[in-house]
Amino acid sequence: MSKILYTIDMNNGFVNFGPMANPEYNKLVPEQVKLINKFINEGEYVNFILEGHDQNAREFKTYPPHCIMGTEEAELIPELKPYEKYEKANKFYKNSINGMLNPSVQEQIRRLKDLKEIVIQGVCADLCVMDFARTSARFLDEINSDARIFVVKNAIDTFHARGHDRDEWLYIAAKVMGQAGIEFVRDTEDLENVEKGYGYYKGGNYGK
Repeated sequence: MSKILYTIDMNNGFVNFGPMANPEYNKLVPEQVKLINKFINEGEYVNFILEGHDQNAREFKTYPPHCIMGTEEAELIPELKPYEKYEKANKFYKNSINGMLNPSVQEQIRRLKDLKEIVIQGVCADLCVMDFARTSARFLDEINSDARIFVVKNAIDTFHARGHDRDEWLYIAAKVMGQAGIEFVRDTEDLENVEKGYGYYKGGNYGK
């Protein structure tokens, strides 16, 4: 079986420092490390999708400047950085919310004729994770791939701010992804149970 794990936007600039940082995301790291080690032990692909903006990125009309290429904000957080050395690890940068718009990401998926599973973790659940997952689902349709897409609940999160209720947007994101055919598992153990043919729950009932 060929599988790919995508870790979305665990940049320093979203986790540790900078105008978009949310230190709460550090709580996701233990589960994310579990998933990464699972894929490494199985000899599967471990991919990191990171924001890496141009100095004059159009996105900065909506959000404050962040994760500019060549700065520490654009780097993977220290806890995950050692995994870049894994022989089947890849790092892809994006200049927008949606990492699936990177042609190199699409090309890797297109090349894997035996791809059976895409697993997604990271931040933000209702922005970069959701856009990546939904576009991945439609790209699989485009290339007639039957690969399944899983999002790991305990390895994703979003932020809480005025006008952006964390719990509400986690629920909305899960519902939207579920309607797109994306499947939810709680954690690494649940993913392994699904792979063995045991039960799971789908998106749309996040937190239920």
